[in-house]
Amino acid sequence: MVIETKEQYSALLKSVQNKDVDIVVIGDDHRNHPVESGVVMASLRVDSEIYDVVFNHSESFSELSIADMTGVKRFWVDAAKSFYHLTGFENVYDVRLMNWANESFFADPSPSNVFDFVYSHSPRRGNEIVPLVKVLEYSRDRLMYIDKMKQDLSVTKHALRYNKAAITLAKVEQAGMKLRGSSFDSVFKNGYGYSNYNMFTSTGRPSNTFSGINFGALNKTDGTRKNILSRFDNGMLVEFDYDAYHLRLLGDILDFKFPIDKSLHQYFADEVYHTSYDEAKEKTFQILYGNYPIDEEKNPFFYGVDRLAHAIQDYFSQNKCFKSHIYNKPFSMENVIDVNKNKLLNYYIQSYETERNLGVIKEVQDYLQEKNTKMILYTYDSFLFDFDINEGLNTIKDLKNIVESKKFPVRIGAGTDYDSLTNITEKLHESK
Repeated sequence: MVIETKEQYSALLKSVQNKDVDIVVIGDDHRNHPVESGVVMASLRVDSEIYDVVFNHSESFSELSIADMTGVKRFWVDAAKSFYHLTGFENVYDVRLMNWANESFFADPSPSNVFDFVYSHSPRRGNEIVPLVKVLEYSRDRLMYIDKMKQDLSVTKHALRYNKAAITLAKVEQAGMKLRGSSFDSVFKNGYGYSNYNMFTSTGRPSNTFSGINFGALNKTDGTRKNILSRFDNGMLVEFDYDAYHLRLLGDILDFKFPIDKSLHQYFADEVYHTSYDEAKEKTFQILYGNYPIDEEKNPFFYGVDRLAHAIQDYFSQNKCFKSHIYNKPFSMENVIDVNKNKLLNYYIQSYETERNLGVIKEVQDYLQEKNTKMILYTYDSFLFDFDINEGLNTIKDLKNIVESKKFPVRIGAGTDYDSLTNITEKLHESK
């Protein structure tokens, strides 16, 4: 049934009160980041009945709002982050993500070629003029796919944790990055750029690309980073960058006590190898991901790391997977070539890094909930904030304490744009 009038929509809203709803929401253009998109229509299933609600399409004159669906108990979706951006609702189960968390994989249904044809002849809200029947067809295809993905879905604890993590990452995306002038305006519309974190990777470690732009891997030498700056008249960008993060994560697993007031590579140079900083750093990575002989007495940390790597390999050989350190999610590494001890260790640490970071990000977001300062970018070992200076230095200190958790020291950089960050770690320490 197609819902186009306020009377029909009001009746539907009553029927979905306190119920679970399968739903697909179509934005105004697949080329737009969902943060910058409006809602064209939605297909939903409730009590075995299917409804198509038209919100904003050239073939309809309705004035309906998806925000009115506040009475729904839970939305079952196939893309939680996009759904959150388009609707603002957090009470979602992402069936695709939760299947991935249980090592089941489903491909996306593709829209018809009509979309591409319209896009080649239209501005950036093409789905509003794609024939409604084609939009409905695509929306229904995805709705049917949700039903398929739900059939054998196990709602496990680790799947639920990744499900919540999707909304955590969506909030980082939604904060956006203020862009200088017309930079990136062929992709983004309103002077802000947005990340797009993809969690469907071999270790859950999110990739970050939207329309060919990866804000986490911008060139550091060509001035591109100058195009990201603070949105506040009295603001600056502040970055927290972890010191030797993977080594410290391994130390945490092994309960090995490292100094937090000294670079870890410098610690190895002074206390273990008795070499220069650069030589120590090179030797450390040779040991970590090579086949370097390790003496337990001379290097107890890396001896422990080697024992851990063998334990992970033994578990993988017996169970055809390893399980992540925090969420206990299985990773089968089906698409990984040449699975060996060192690669397993690397992937294990990547999964631990990711799951720990997701917890830190959530804690940061809770802290910033009543503040203007925003977390705007997450990379594997760093967090970038758009800091409102009016909120005071204590805000940076509080964020530092959350990020470090007394175990993982960070270097702090600050500047007027992403290219001009200078080290303020010692200045911050001296201001105590």
